[in-house]
Amino acid sequence: MKTQIYLLRILVLFTVIVFLNSCQEEEDNFQFPSNEFISTGNFNGSYWPTSAWRMCRPEEVGMNSSKLNELNEEINLLIKLHIDIHSVVIIKDGYIVAEQYYSDYYGMDSLHPIYSCTKSITSALIGIAIDHNYITDVNDKMVSFFPNYAIENLSIEKQNISLENMLTMSAGLEWYELEYSYNDERNTFYQWTLSHDRVKFVLDRPVISAPGEEYSYNTGISHVLSGIIKNSTNLRTDSFAVENLFTQLGINHYYWRHDAQNVTYGGASLRLTPRDMAKFGYLYLNNGNWDGSQIVPESWVEISQQKHIQRKYTPNYYYGYHWWVNEDNYYAAVGFGGQWIIIVPQHNLVVVFTNRFIEGNSFQWQTPERLLNTYILPSVQ
Repeated sequence: MKTQIYLLRILVLFTVIVFLNSCQEEEDNFQFPSNEFISTGNFNGSYWPTSAWRMCRPEEVGMNSSKLNELNEEINLLIKLHIDIHSVVIIKDGYIVAEQYYSDYYGMDSLHPIYSCTKSITSALIGIAIDHNYITDVNDKMVSFFPNYAIENLSIEKQNISLENMLTMSAGLEWYELEYSYNDERNTFYQWTLSHDRVKFVLDRPVISAPGEEYSYNTGISHVLSGIIKNSTNLRTDSFAVENLFTQLGINHYYWRHDAQNVTYGGASLRLTPRDMAKFGYLYLNNGNWDGSQIVPESWVEISQQKHIQRKYTPNYYYGYHWWVNEDNYYAAVGFGGQWIIIVPQHNLVVVFTNRFIEGNSFQWQTPERLLNTYILPSVQ
């Protein structure tokens, strides 16, 4: 991992040098962000950021400002290469120690699409629904929540697909989402977006492997989980989130789409501000507790970040309950285009990235993880 990071950094610097030598005029016209990246102020003890985040100097909470400034410098170089990094927010011990917004279109108060980070919020809502006795437990079967559907390909194996299989992306349904680009007609996600009933399209898929055996990334499964929340609570998922999660965290500004059957999209289509993304990360950093109230059960937070199954195509990551679990003791909500909510429990750290990376560009997609390991984690003293 360290060797890969070092080689990638050399590649970045070499590319920047070549680019700057050939595009001097564009460099002169480039406008660096006007806000200060490093926060100022003192650490004044513990608090809850329900109404607003506090800010302090990195050294107040044991982080190195110089190392973090190196992060900001590289991001600015990457932007010159037309790599669309939109924001970074770094929170240590509950205080914002560094923050910047690099896009003309997305500022501090802008709603940003978080894409598949939505899945981690849907997972939290499943945990809350179980805690409130709307759902029995993760052993409940998927098809049992949809008695009004005439489900196709209803094999014994499909009847045995559990909520846990769904949460760990191991339901065994035929689904090819990562195998093709998202605008490829062979991509099952692409086909799903053209269907009239998004929940039924997923339920009707044939089973091609035993539930629980193989990882297969499936945004449709996350949408079915949202349908399960709606059918078990009699509330649309976004309404359930407002009552049981968003209000408690002080998240008052959001946008979350729903489908033609009035089911909130469980796998994507939520927009939040980066600071509110950080609130959700901070909730999980604090084991589901917020200002003395247990919003998400502590046991749910714990099991969600366990290494349930190896992720396909990303060998250094496992999959929890709709969370990416890194082998180096941190876990993250990850969304298309480079959206990350990273939680590092051992350093009491939450990091948020929002971006607009090019699909299939592995260098861009690895950038948040590389910046975390090159600058942010080494800055912790």
